[in-house]
Amino acid sequence: MSEKTDLLKKTDKCIRCGTCIAFCPVARAGLPVNSRYFASEGFRTPRREKQTSKDSFNCTLCMACVNVCPRGVPVPLVVEYLRGQAGEKELPSNIKQMVENIRESGNIHGADKEDWLMWTYELEEPVEDRIKVPAEVGYFVGCNSAYSPSTARIPAATVKLFRMANVDFTILGPDETCCAAPLLMAGRLREAKKLIEDNVKAFKNLKIKTLVTSCPACFRMWRDVYPKITEIPFRVEHITQFISRLIEEGKLKPESVGDLRVVYHDPCELARGCGVIEEPRKALKNIPGLKLKEYKQCKDEAICCGGGGLLRAYNLETAEKAAKNKIREAEELGVDAIVTSCPACLQNLIKSKNKIKIIDIAELFQGQHSETNR
Repeated sequence: MSEKTDLLKKTDKCIRCGTCIAFCPVARAGLPVNSRYFASEGFRTPRREKQTSKDSFNCTLCMACVNVCPRGVPVPLVVEYLRGQAGEKELPSNIKQMVENIRESGNIHGADKEDWLMWTYELEEPVEDRIKVPAEVGYFVGCNSAYSPSTARIPAATVKLFRMANVDFTILGPDETCCAAPLLMAGRLREAKKLIEDNVKAFKNLKIKTLVTSCPACFRMWRDVYPKITEIPFRVEHITQFISRLIEEGKLKPESVGDLRVVYHDPCELARGCGVIEEPRKALKNIPGLKLKEYKQCKDEAICCGGGGLLRAYNLETAEKAAKNKIREAEELGVDAIVTSCPACLQNLIKSKNKIKIIDIAELFQGQHSETNR
């Protein structure tokens, strides 16, 4: 059975009720997107398929539509299929550039490998001695965190946390390449095989027992997609799972953050995509002085901030409107900060020009937190 035939059978279940639209972050941001059309009509004829392939990039792939659909119609699979049908000439320019960057440089930014170490500049202790050394834990930084100034604080805070807990860790350094999630989101997973095999081989050679990543997209690739292509001989954990485990084992004792009221924003890839919901909350509840509040729609019902699915690269205005919706709700809760555990979420929330603090969860485990949004 072809991929399209399989999708046609699955989307035949759509009853056009519109529930998906009510939970769509892009629709909530004011874009007249119609996920019912993607599911029930958008790819049933060559003419419609060509027409909707570009529109498919107005999607965060947040999976909220599937979560609330009474028939379980897999709209994100349709979106990825439609994106894959776009030829090189039909790809939106920013998406095309990102794909070319990964092909040529191994990262989404097209940056030189030597720039990978930029995120380490503010660390008191260098990390060069941790590059490619056999260790218990491998830390996969991810190209968004390594090369983006706005998210460099995430791996920096994570490395500080590792040292506080005496974690024996290793990193790949400048030879680390993209996890290939952006290629999957762009409908180009077939091009990702070599990246995947090279990443796995590199950590195999270092004899790690656990791989940790801060990025939910990287996490889902390593945990769920990579094993379909090659053997993964070690455990894969998101940093929130790893932190929670360190606390349970008594290896990490959180310091007080004073009187800090926060709301936790569930990254879509982490909560709906991977089912990691309680671990970040357990970790946060162990921090002295921290008061945790919840969004009205949270956990696997959380509304996307607009930072995923390549939407920022394709439609920045809509991505930032979605972020403003999340910030507005946080302000109504009367919190001091939004805490998340995803570089894409952190980046999109910060860039939406707000005053509320945006904090990565790892930053809270040094007894301090970011005072400004950079």
